[in-house]
Amino acid sequence: MQPMTSKERIHAVLRHQMPDRVPINEFIYSRNLYQEVIGHKPAFYNAEDVMDCAHTLGLDSTIMPIGGFAGIRNFDEGQKRFQDEWMITYQKEEEVSWPGDVPVGFPLKDRADWKNYTMPDIHKQGRLAQIEIAVRKAREYEMAVFGVIRGPFTATWLLFGYEQFSMLLFEDPDLIDDVIAAVTDFFIGGGKMLVEAGVDAVLFADDYGGATGPLMSPAHYRKHVWPQLSRLVTAIHATGAPVIMHSDGDLRKLLPDIAPTGIAGYHPMERKANMDLAQIKRDYGQQLVLIGNVDNQGVLVNGSVDEVIAATKACLRIGAPGGGYILGSDHSVHDDMPNANIFAMIETGKQYGAYPLQL
Repeated sequence: MQPMTSKERIHAVLRHQMPDRVPINEFIYSRNLYQEVIGHKPAFYNAEDVMDCAHTLGLDSTIMPIGGFAGIRNFDEGQKRFQDEWMITYQKEEEVSWPGDVPVGFPLKDRADWKNYTMPDIHKQGRLAQIEIAVRKAREYEMAVFGVIRGPFTATWLLFGYEQFSMLLFEDPDLIDDVIAAVTDFFIGGGKMLVEAGVDAVLFADDYGGATGPLMSPAHYRKHVWPQLSRLVTAIHATGAPVIMHSDGDLRKLLPDIAPTGIAGYHPMERKANMDLAQIKRDYGQQLVLIGNVDNQGVLVNGSVDEVIAATKACLRIGAPGGGYILGSDHSVHDDMPNANIFAMIETGKQYGAYPLQL
């Protein structure tokens, strides 16, 4: 098989075609990695640094959120505590959560607040500023970039805080439905803008699971979240772009509902949340491209280089046969990891991920 560019490799996998080797994708959240690879630590998550780092590492794809993606700034915020355009108050805790900020104050508590609330304008000037840079750099590097939006569940609870959101599921479920429909409209618009800007896929970030199961009952999920998720995926899929789901946690009870929505891929299959790559491959490998599963809380943090190599090869043995797999961590690479372990995962993917597999 002729060698492919990174962009061609990603596109082939998302179309359920065989690439020349398993592609490698990563969420680059390690400032220590940036320091070693590009010579400085970014002040915020920005396209120039992300794309330069990803290219130098030899990744095939990475991510860039749309402007206004609640929780990850695409600008340098001087204040430690600040309010974003959603009127959500965040606390910067860079040693804990970079590039994310911690939500500490929420604009809504009841229907009266919602009546007086003004949604952000999806067409706000500069919303695509970082996306446009990322797309330009991706073309220059022949890489792929996934544009990121919020999913309906997270975008809604961030307006209330999770405790109040959970109470309202019982006390005023119609309010939850009204808000979740409105934020879905916003991010459908955002997803279409990402496609027009030239991203290779739209990834929605919506964490549905905790360590041992869903964050809400499957019944509540099906009633309140699933209809809007399905609407989001259908609308963006209609543009011709693949849609990828990022959702942490144990999703075993929800995947039977999520897989038929038309999503192309599922990231990150969190190991410590009982997401077994072999089982997911058996159950959903014909429908979904599977992305991730190298343990980012265990071996990538505490393991030796040899242990990282072994763990990466194990993921390749399970996920790669027949195609439909993109290698990466089971969330992101972050500051707690030795850079040597990150390099080992990536180099192992390049060395052992070529088709036909020789593992």
